[in-house]
Amino acid sequence: MAQINVEFELLKHIYMLSPVKVMVLRTVPPIPVLGSSLQKGSEEKMPRFIAEVLEKLGYVEILEKAPSPQDLTKMRFAHTQQRSTLVKLDDFFYITVRDTITKLEEKARKDIDITLIRIVDRAKEDFNEIFNLRLAVILRALQFGNLESVVKSLSIEEKTMAIGIQKLLESWTRQFLISK
Repeated sequence: MAQINVEFELLKHIYMLSPVKVMVLRTVPPIPVLGSSLQKGSEEKMPRFIAEVLEKLGYVEILEKAPSPQDLTKMRFAHTQQRSTLVKLDDFFYITVRDTITKLEEKARKDIDITLIRIVDRAKEDFNEIFNLRLAVILRALQFGNLESVVKSLSIEEKTMAIGIQKLLESWTRQFLISK
């Protein structure tokens, strides 16, 4: 179990190191980590952790956005309609959606915005239901030894989880079942 937790933690770090496209809102003096300055109006790619700091400071806007609460509702509906198949999710889907919901929730509580709190609650429900529907398909594929049939539609987080469960099942099977 410790191994899978390490893998999950590494995924978070890989996400923060992954490149993201930004629009430069204000000229940025040379930044040693980037090796250059950023010119207002240009589009650049940089590691997400740097982009997030610069966005908070008002220098850039991250152009790649996470699914909105409305997108989650649409995704939930699509998954409900196609229970036996999986829609392809982007890598880091769970990390980006969790971050988005957390930020919205913080804003709703800070602003005491009842409407936004309801939107956040609905987004949490949709997010959890998407996971539950997808998990059911993944577990069926694992049960029938056919993980390869769904792996192309999984996010990187789901692939990590599915392979971890698969290894656990294989180990359990070797320990407790009699092979034919």
